[in-house]
Amino acid sequence: MPLLDGTLLEWEDIVDEHNWQGLLLGNGLSINVWPAFDYESLFEHATGGGLTREDLGLFEGSPNFERVLGDINTAIRVSQAVGVDPEPFFVRYRRIQGALGHAIRQVHLNRTRVSEDALAAIRAELCNYEVIFTTSYDLIIYWAMGHAGVWPPFVDLFKYGGDLQFDPDRADVYAGQVPVYFLHGALHLVVGGTGVTWKLRQTAIHTLLDQFGQPIEGDPQARPLLVTEGSARDKLQAIERNDYLSHALSQLRNLEVPLVVFGSSLSRQDQHLIDALNDHRERPIAISMRSGSRRTLAARQADIYGRLDATTLLFYDASTPSTGVGRPAGPLRHGYPNVRKSS
Repeated sequence: MPLLDGTLLEWEDIVDEHNWQGLLLGNGLSINVWPAFDYESLFEHATGGGLTREDLGLFEGSPNFERVLGDINTAIRVSQAVGVDPEPFFVRYRRIQGALGHAIRQVHLNRTRVSEDALAAIRAELCNYEVIFTTSYDLIIYWAMGHAGVWPPFVDLFKYGGDLQFDPDRADVYAGQVPVYFLHGALHLVVGGTGVTWKLRQTAIHTLLDQFGQPIEGDPQARPLLVTEGSARDKLQAIERNDYLSHALSQLRNLEVPLVVFGSSLSRQDQHLIDALNDHRERPIAISMRSGSRRTLAARQADIYGRLDATTLLFYDASTPSTGVGRPAGPLRHGYPNVRKSS
């Protein structure tokens, strides 16, 4: 049984205890780079993006853009099938998509604001693992994967077809490759009107951030692939509706190697992640926590322990400095080089 008294281990004390091969990242890493990522809800930011009262009514019960856009997409297809003018649905679709783009651009930073040192440090840390999962849908991890124009060993499975589509039948990972799975979608991922998911390319005119939320040429029903629901049940339903997201979650569910969790509180809103991890209780898991009062930390530890069925469960200090090369705590600790100051 792990210590549940609010104490935190030092990373150096556990770094060599297990062969940590898996890494699950949460929004805490992104907040280290850009504090504005500590937003509670994209929906709160989007309400200032031109949504009408009728638009807002579609979000009752679940402030999830992917679900609402998917519902409107269904309405468009039905109206076309029965001979009803779909234009009003297209107008609403574009307005809601534009509001989502407005929200993202409010909280996201441009690529030029991220220091090269920060991206290089994150990339170097990611190279220490054999498989990586992230629940963040910002572009920090994606930028780090391809830092300095070098992508190997990282792969994201969007490598087949002219539009970089995801094909569940061709999602094998080969020796020497490190797969990165975006469990809740990401800003550079799009799902088309037919349900196919693909990765956006950066064009000569737009950055990936500029392209986000804009209509996709040739597919007016395409929408960003983001899971923004508030409850674990709704998140799981959204994941199961999409081939890529369901594949990514299945990889986490099937993971048997020792796993480090950094920047994720594994709250009850992410119970679907804990449920996936519980499929292999013999796998050691190390979870980072930010320092705080012993009582608060003890309560958080007890909550996770009560829901996470792991034979070996360790809680370590997220701010532990690294004393050697590699392994989390170096660039994944709080206070590593972050963004460029505004000019």
